[in-house]
Amino acid sequence: MSHGILVVCTANVCRSPVMEAMLAQLLDPTRFEVASAGVMAPRGTPIDPESAAQLRARNVPVPERTARQLKRDLVTAADLVLTATRAHRADVLDLDPRALRRTFTLVEFAALCTQVEATDFAGLVAAAATERSRGPRDVDLIDPIGQPTEVHAEVAARIETAVRTIAEVLGRLEG
Repeated sequence: MSHGILVVCTANVCRSPVMEAMLAQLLDPTRFEVASAGVMAPRGTPIDPESAAQLRARNVPVPERTARQLKRDLVTAADLVLTATRAHRADVLDLDPRALRRTFTLVEFAALCTQVEATDFAGLVAAAATERSRGPRDVDLIDPIGQPTEVHAEVAARIETAVRTIAEVLGRLEG
């Protein structure tokens, strides 16, 4: 059984494509399907060149995709939704309030998944949801669009740290 992970940011050209590409590289594609979308995506726009450069610098394949608008059906189909910021999490919940227990910021979920015990994916997501109040407070990834290369590098490094943690935990789970 494949678990759907949806990653979300504003335009789906910087943070969420980087999260998507890094997760897809580290997770078993037979067990996890990773997709991304933006709450205000300029459809048809490719990944930001600076974000693509950050992926190449880390030997992560740059996705050949364009920005996609976040829609309710994407949220309802996902087993786990990871967002760039708390505001994006709120946008997700505006589309589907029932997604609360499976929607986290990327940084928040990375911290929570190391603090809880679970043997399977559903158990991990449920346990993380129950411990949400014990998660970190600084969970927002700043938007690097239009910012200098150094800002893109800082955001990509923070994403990489969180993604590696999540991938390590997910890789240990059963089925």
